[in-house]
Amino acid sequence: MIAAPNESAALGAWCAPPPPSLGDGDVHVWRIPLASLGEGDDRYDALWPLLSHVEQARARRFHFERDRRAFVISHGMTRRIIADYQQVPAGQLVFVDGEFGKPSLVGVTGASALAFNLSHSGGIALLAVSRGRQVGVDVEQWKAEIEHLELADHFFSKSECEALRALAGSPPDLVAGFFAAWSRKEAYLKASGHGITRGLHHFDVTLAPGEDATVIADRMDPSSSSRWMMRAISAAADYSAALVVAEPVRSILLFDADVQP
Repeated sequence: MIAAPNESAALGAWCAPPPPSLGDGDVHVWRIPLASLGEGDDRYDALWPLLSHVEQARARRFHFERDRRAFVISHGMTRRIIADYQQVPAGQLVFVDGEFGKPSLVGVTGASALAFNLSHSGGIALLAVSRGRQVGVDVEQWKAEIEHLELADHFFSKSECEALRALAGSPPDLVAGFFAAWSRKEAYLKASGHGITRGLHHFDVTLAPGEDATVIADRMDPSSSSRWMMRAISAAADYSAALVVAEPVRSILLFDADVQP
């Protein structure tokens, strides 16, 4: 296994629930295991009825069981965790997609409204939850066999491609740098609410081992570096993950979700 970049600068240790109360400016990130449950498991079966009819229909359309399982667990646990914060039954939660596809809670508005974002890859899902702050999270399982430099030329900015090419002499650093950049760019776009509609070329993030995770510059939003906090997350070996939250942020805590019926 390859050590994740920026691990020393990433957020702290994962804790067991329950979390403290979520106040204004607080962020909680939940790590949800996806590979340990399957159909017929009581814990898995308890999550299915929490999904909306639309989510259940989406789950049924997956061709591979592993993809269906990942969807059901990540979305079911998202409902269960958010219901705990809102102190309502999970089945009463209603989500609506925004203009660019980012979901939010129906009827929950105001400065202290709950914001959340979900990402999953491989055997891990991450759910970021905040009170009064827009938030984005992304997790990516590393793939050593893809053409990292070729993909970067299509999706990364010029300066990011140059930084990645500087790592080409060390394949482990190249893989780690590519997925560090990808997770940070995705998290930033998800936090801003624009998604990929603006593309990935107009802003630059750090990616080299030893660099703190940050937005270097956004040519469509010059004030971005002062308005958004970016942090690397050590999700697991051979994964990259990132969190982006609107400033000011008071605290960021990490929790391992307890997948129980």
